[in-house]
Amino acid sequence: MNLEPESYSSQHIPLKSVRHFVLEMLPQLGWNQSSKEDIVLDVGCGPGGTTYQLVLPLFPGVKKIFAVDLVPVAIEFAKKHNSHQLIEYSVANFEDWSNLKQWEGQITRLVSVYCINWLKDQRNAFQNVFKLLKKGGEAGICFPIESAFYDAILKVQNDPKWSCYLKDVENLIPESHHKKYDSSFYKKMLEAIGFEIIYSRNEVITDVISSDKKYRDFFTSVFVLIPHVPSDLKEELKHDFIKELLRLNGRNDKGLPLFTSNVIELVIRKL
Repeated sequence: MNLEPESYSSQHIPLKSVRHFVLEMLPQLGWNQSSKEDIVLDVGCGPGGTTYQLVLPLFPGVKKIFAVDLVPVAIEFAKKHNSHQLIEYSVANFEDWSNLKQWEGQITRLVSVYCINWLKDQRNAFQNVFKLLKKGGEAGICFPIESAFYDAILKVQNDPKWSCYLKDVENLIPESHHKKYDSSFYKKMLEAIGFEIIYSRNEVITDVISSDKKYRDFFTSVFVLIPHVPSDLKEELKHDFIKELLRLNGRNDKGLPLFTSNVIELVIRKL
């Protein structure tokens, strides 16, 4: 996955639904009760804003918060802009067990926000979650299973204007978007792995983004097709992508840009 470091923000993902899940829903399920021996893992931490601003306040007294991401420049940014004595950032591919086995059976709480959707083999990812958790350990996970973001990617990728560059490029759109999975699909998968489902919900959520700049900066920073066009065309591609994303999502009555996704929220326990 290629991200553009110049688009990074030290802030968390600019979606109120993410903040609500981490800081309101998880505490309701007992996640605000932790001990100094607990070890937390944030999977897909990106540039660290979500780790520092959302995960850290949830676990102020734990032994350690490990935070991992596949993208080296994101980890470099996190270490520079979102550092804390409790947080240890590192590069890791969550689909590769050899990157993770050092924490096998040690994690008390695992958090993953808008990460699982990027992974090709989601079942393998959840199996890795299971192996990382202690017995009785829990994971709080949310990610989009369908999204206008993916529709905008497909539209631009198949546009004759861009298809000569992007036709065969891996777009990282998850199977869940194409096959319209819902929470029942994931519940069946997770129970087969050995999890107890504590909380499960999928719902179409519309977030209001506070400015056009935040909208553009965030969504172009995770727009995976950008590195595949010539440098002199990147800004034009970004423009076309954001134009399509806005067309699909619209604006609210105050003119602020909207973002709509079908999001699954899960809290699961290792039996």
